[in-house]
This record gives sequence, structure tokens and C-alpha cells, in this order.
Amino acid sequence: MVYDSFGSLVFHAGQAIFEETNTKMYRIQNEEEVHCLECGEPVYGRSDKKFCSDNCRNRWHGHLRYAREKIQAREMQILARNYSILESMLCLTGGKCPFSTLEEMGFKKEYVTRVIKKGKHLEYRCFDFAYNMGAGKLFNLHRLD
Repeated sequence: MVYDSFGSLVFHAGQAIFEETNTKMYRIQNEEEVHCLECGEPVYGRSDKKFCSDNCRNRWHGHLRYAREKIQAREMQILARNYSILESMLCLTGGKCPFSTLEEMGFKKEYVTRVIKKGKHLEYRCFDFAYNMGAGKLFNLHRLD
């Protein structure tokens, strides 16, 4: 048996140290103390607990939700701009346009809502517009029914 400096009996079991105190109460001391992901305070309770309080948990997930919604809003703005550019190109050019003209207008070709392989070409879609790309130009631009 091993005793500490206070005369308490100490048992070693895996990662935790169990102490029998003079009052016959048991407590678990983690060798690696867990800290709250939001505020950095020590976390007490279950071993898999990540937050010190409900407020910290709600703030943490609120920050994640805000960041995700901000990214989604930015991507929707880009898709909406692409949509309006495609709509104006369909009216002006009848379905063919060089990429240089589209890029000057702010079109970002990497933002699409769907890509489908049709024959030898890939058909790109931005909501209800479909088009093909190749050799520095956009062609076969049409609105889906």
C-alpha cells in the first residue's frame, strides 16, 4: 500500500488516481485536466464534458453557427450574382459569350449549383440556367423548363 504525505491511502488505476481520504469520501483526480472550449476554465464532472456551463456551450455553438451562416450567405451572394449575369447574357447574346466578358462582369465560374455529364460535355447549372463551358467561352446557355 502507498500513502501520501497526509496519511491517505492512494491507489493507481489507469489514467486516474483514486484517493481514500480520512472522511471515507472518494474523488477522482484527472492527471490531464480538461478546460472549457469557450472560456478556458477547468471543467468538472463527466470525463467527456467539454464546457464548464450551459452559457459557454451555447456561446461556442453560436459562434460556429454564425461562421457557417456567414459563409453560406457569401456563397449565395456569389450564386445570385452569377444568376443575374447569366440572365442578362441570355437576353443580350443568345447563349454564347467569352469568359473574359463574364469575368469583367463579376462571374465566378467555380460557383455552380450542379454539374451533369451530357455526351462529350459537362453541363453546368446555376439554379434554372444550364450552360456548357469550353475553349475560353460559355455556350449553349438556356433556361431549364
